[in-house]
Amino acid sequence: MTDTVAAERMVDRLVAVEWDEAAARAHRRSRGRLAREFLRRTAQWALAVGAEEGWPFSDLAGALDPELVVDPALLAKLEIDATTVGLFPVRPAHAAVIVRWAALGDLPRQRFPELDDPYEPLLSLLGRGGGYSVSKGFIELGSGSFPIRSLADRAALEPLPIDEATLDMADRES
Repeated sequence: MTDTVAAERMVDRLVAVEWDEAAARAHRRSRGRLAREFLRRTAQWALAVGAEEGWPFSDLAGALDPELVVDPALLAKLEIDATTVGLFPVRPAHAAVIVRWAALGDLPRQRFPELDDPYEPLLSLLGRGGGYSVSKGFIELGSGSFPIRSLADRAALEPLPIDEATLDMADRES
């Protein structure tokens, strides 16, 4: 079953992301922390559902529910064109993976209650200055880069708190 409302809300959230170089610089440390936590969480999910190929942007939703279908017209809203290239800094393929996850609704939490939402750290990272890119084993954050490393290395890490107060404190320390 597809949670269309959750998928639509996620598309809206992703399309609203804008690159803000000053905010990205001001949130350099918290964005690095969020990138690390994103990699840890997606690694744990990839191992749990057998979606190691393509990690950290593997199709976790498809591995969890191979029957999942998201309206192609909804996913088409994620495409980048000349009018949105500067406003929407999330690769459409990455955004589609996140929307497909949202379309699962509560299924992931029901099946794996011990695992945290894999994409919330990345969504928070986007809200703290916008986009990222992936190149040569790094997540490029605009004001620095963060190594991806191996799936096993990332899955073995201890979780980091990513609440607003902790993230704000990390930024003040820089």
